[in-house]
Amino acid sequence: MEISAESLLEHFSSKKLRDTINFQVGNLDITTSQISDALKNLTGESGVIPGVKPIKDHLRINGRVVTVQTQQDDWGTSLKAVETAKKGEIVVICCDGDDIAVWGELFSKYAQKKGVQSTVIYGAMRDVEAVQELNYPVFSRSVVPNAGTPRAEGEINISIECGGIEIKPGDWVFGDDCGVVVVAEEILEKVIHEAIQIKKNEDIILHQLEEGISLSNILGI
Repeated sequence: MEISAESLLEHFSSKKLRDTINFQVGNLDITTSQISDALKNLTGESGVIPGVKPIKDHLRINGRVVTVQTQQDDWGTSLKAVETAKKGEIVVICCDGDDIAVWGELFSKYAQKKGVQSTVIYGAMRDVEAVQELNYPVFSRSVVPNAGTPRAEGEINISIECGGIEIKPGDWVFGDDCGVVVVAEEILEKVIHEAIQIKKNEDIILHQLEEGISLSNILGI
């Protein structure tokens, strides 16, 4: 099913269509930079989870989140989140530190088999080489070799705060080589509208540059 920017925007408020396109927004080829710029224009905030980067080049994700709040020495809650997540969703884990891993090869393989789209960790992971070979998208703040214990004492699908960025169950995250951006569910439509316009404007500027017009003249600086 092909979804153009125009048809997406025209019918976005339809619940049935929103369910259909939940994990196809990436077809619009919108980057985290454009999403972040759109958020800043609309809310004054960037939406960027600080310090979180992909463990492998050219990873791109977008989808609804399952939130996790846990201590860094408790990897059991991460396992509970994988078993709670629906196909295509993204597990977002917020830890109290990034010195102990809450994610690794076994969880990545398990999540991949269950159809979980990706994992974003405001904390630490391990087994990087093995996870890279799986080609399962993980975005993490830190990489360490050591893990904690399976206490499973954290919470799932609650509002969390990662580096000052609030994330609620059902919100969306977008990730690529630049990092991860969070978009609240209630403003997703507006952000997509704005990001598409930003992309169109950037395409116009790139075309003008090809014609030899100076960037300062284009931007009016």
